[in-house]
Amino acid sequence: MKTISMGKWLGHLIRSLSLLGLLTLSHGALATEVNNSQCLSCHSDSDIHAVTSDNAGAKLFIAEEAYQESVHATVPCVACHQSEQGNAGFDALPHTQTTVATNSCESCHGLVQHKITDAWKNSVHISKIEKDGKNKFSCESCHDAHTMQSSVITKPTVQQVASSNALCTDCHTRAVEYQALSGGKKVTEQDLTHASIPNAALHLGSLRCIDCHAGSNDLTLHNIVPAKESVSCNQCHSDESILVQRRHFAPTEQNIAGSRLNQGLFDDKSLQDKLNSLGGIPAQQEIQWVNGSLFNNSYLIGANGDVRLDRAIMWLAAALLLILALHGLLRLVISKTQPGGQWHKTYLYTLPVRVWHWLNALCFILLLASGIAMHFSQGELATWADLHNITGLTLCAVWVLFIAVNLLGNGHHYVVKLNGLLGRLLRQTRYYLFGIFRGEAHPEHPSAQSKFNPLQQLGYVGVMYLIVPLLIITGLLMLYPEYTPEVIFGLPGKQLVAYSHYLLAAMSLLFLLVHLYLCTTGDSLTTLLKGMIDGYHRHKSGGD
Repeated sequence: MKTISMGKWLGHLIRSLSLLGLLTLSHGALATEVNNSQCLSCHSDSDIHAVTSDNAGAKLFIAEEAYQESVHATVPCVACHQSEQGNAGFDALPHTQTTVATNSCESCHGLVQHKITDAWKNSVHISKIEKDGKNKFSCESCHDAHTMQSSVITKPTVQQVASSNALCTDCHTRAVEYQALSGGKKVTEQDLTHASIPNAALHLGSLRCIDCHAGSNDLTLHNIVPAKESVSCNQCHSDESILVQRRHFAPTEQNIAGSRLNQGLFDDKSLQDKLNSLGGIPAQQEIQWVNGSLFNNSYLIGANGDVRLDRAIMWLAAALLLILALHGLLRLVISKTQPGGQWHKTYLYTLPVRVWHWLNALCFILLLASGIAMHFSQGELATWADLHNITGLTLCAVWVLFIAVNLLGNGHHYVVKLNGLLGRLLRQTRYYLFGIFRGEAHPEHPSAQSKFNPLQQLGYVGVMYLIVPLLIITGLLMLYPEYTPEVIFGLPGKQLVAYSHYLLAAMSLLFLLVHLYLCTTGDSLTTLLKGMIDGYHRHKSGGD
């Protein structure tokens, strides 16, 4: 049986008594019949201003509409603002009043939301912002109690993101005030544009400053840490995303409403129809939230992939590698040594073709390496992302070069001749499966008329005219997601583009493995590789 220490019991008891005392005090304040409408009759007037120099600059105006939409709209003003005893109080102008310590923000939130106040006390703002030996940072430094609205801690709206970030930038862009509170630092020493982050504009428009600058173990988003300790890319772009963890900190009413769906307990269809009839967030989206789906119609690199798909691709790649390894081993053990003969050289690969080939190969390797690192959240994600984006844009130029080279005379090698194609495919397949082990002649040698055998030709046509263009299109849509349609073929656009890009990359990986192995199937292990360096195709007369 779980036991609770005496210290915890005393803590709960003290909090309960304090809360009871606060409620009693608030009730007494209500009895004075000083209601909010009386206060707002003056404070909702935009012409209100301080009448003494002591309050010069004080924020006295409260927009009534904003106040009525705030979380404190039903809280009496006098629950927080109280007069000192023995004076005219709020009836006098200027008011002789004070907000006593027992009625500070912490007096309420420290009881029912003590995790928030505990995190706030550890914030860098508390430890660093001092003036004259006293801390100058309080709840009111960020939050306006009169306009504070309920916020979704893990999935804020665009408006809530902008509003939250405005609180931070409002202080961090005030040159004089920032310098005074930060111990002499200049505003220009900050990188408020976050230029080092890939897709900085997208991050700043989708995330709040606190999403990254709160401590990684802080689910309340109130323990702001020094910039050097900010959340790294990997803490969100991973399977154990901190954004997912924070989602479970404060479940919303929508989560609760859909939490029993899709569990086989009720008639799900009727419950979803009932939830949808009430308006608001669709029931299906509520189910996605409860089941841990991070975003709707979006893709967060490294965070919301599909483990089953990853596993299937890895098994397929491993199986292909095993087949190629066994094939190569059999070639070494069984194949007979080619009879001696004279080597022949034919110039087939022009300089533009070779330049394109090696640029294309480099792009493929860098894109695959950086893509794998991002997908599995390895290393410095921002560096990998920059490398992936730069290489992807380079591949666009390289593909344009490929088209230009083909238009200038190399394109006939990619024209598939259907006449006798099936027979040629069968002969080439038989050669790779059997003939190569017995030292048989190649069914088709490269020539100026056709550099590729039929299997190579179909493979290269499929890769360069189908897979690469689709990779470029889906990659550009991921780089510039604002141009991605919301719906494609009836499916969420961003997710469809992301998964298509991933599958195309997997196909490219498998092609690259086969291509590298086939480079060893010439009349010697390095014959074909040398050809793509100096442009000459080499073969033995005895192998013809």
